[in-house]
Amino acid sequence: MIIKAVDLGNKKELLGEVNPLKKSVKILEKEPKAFKKIYGYPSSGSTFRLYSFPFKDRSKIEKAVKTQLQMDLPFPFDHIEYSYFVRYTKNRTEVFCVIVKKEELERLKDGDIVDSEVFALLRLVKFNGINNCEIVHFSEGYIVYIKIEDQSINQVRVFSKIPEINENMYLSGNIPEDFKGYKLLKNPTDDPSLNVAYGLILRGLDDTGIDLLHKSEEVYTEKILKGAFFIFISVFILNTAIFLKINLAEKQLKFVKEKEKELFIKGFNYTGEVFDPLEQAKGKMAAVRSFSVRKEDAVDILNFIGRSKKSLRIGRIYRINITSERFSIQGTAESIKDVERFKENLSKKYVSSIDETVSTPEGMIRFSISGEIR
Repeated sequence: MIIKAVDLGNKKELLGEVNPLKKSVKILEKEPKAFKKIYGYPSSGSTFRLYSFPFKDRSKIEKAVKTQLQMDLPFPFDHIEYSYFVRYTKNRTEVFCVIVKKEELERLKDGDIVDSEVFALLRLVKFNGINNCEIVHFSEGYIVYIKIEDQSINQVRVFSKIPEINENMYLSGNIPEDFKGYKLLKNPTDDPSLNVAYGLILRGLDDTGIDLLHKSEEVYTEKILKGAFFIFISVFILNTAIFLKINLAEKQLKFVKEKEKELFIKGFNYTGEVFDPLEQAKGKMAAVRSFSVRKEDAVDILNFIGRSKKSLRIGRIYRINITSERFSIQGTAESIKDVERFKENLSKKYVSSIDETVSTPEGMIRFSISGEIR
């Protein structure tokens, strides 16, 4: 960001390139085509007020400041323009207000910001790491005294003649020869007459200050509205994405369930000629739940039977019945030993017994096994 600073009090100008990320300022010699113009309004044409309120609500502060100014100022309210800087403390709100005549701002409409020279000097004080001080700034035709406490403006007075100055005060501006040995408020150019101009450039790093044109406030309001709009759009897109994701998840879940059903049927070598054991089991489970509380889910029983079948040479299972207390299995195997091993495997979890074994013309063993669900 390039800033052209115009000190109206001392009639000084300074060009600076500000890097907010590095918090650095580079003074430029040539004026570029594009820059941000900031005026430093002189204290001699300003009136200052310091107010303190026991609340922090922005709308209340605005109303309170307007009311106070209407009571305090000796001239019509519609003839003035004002801007203020708010500082919040633990229990109160401190408001430093700058008031100027509207007609004086007409010639400054080309500026992006019209700040006060007192805030430019405050930013320079903060830039130098000073917390508390008194400043006497010499400008053309007047002298301004500023008292700063905790890096905030506490008092401002404007003099037409040189006031009493002590060795603890910082001198700034066009300092007379008689005071060259006093303590100076410095900026990186080493020219104290450019203090206000340099402080105006620091506005790019420190927004402590005012804007009598209120353009920065309009930009802030516009940013708030744009931010609210983008938040609304983001929430809408997010909700739409969640809705679509839920619908997709439901479809995928349905697909997975169908695949599980197919795998289960294949695991039991089911051909579809009689019925679907899984669907029968679900029906049985629903019927049982209407009369009593099951000790174990029917699907768990079916899964155990399926795992037992896979580990042995069981031809196929063509019927399964499950009640709340018992189950029965009908199927075929290659030998009696295979049926016995199947029964023993089931007995690891259930009390099982072989109810019937019959040899088929094909040389297979048709069997019936029942078990007790504990």
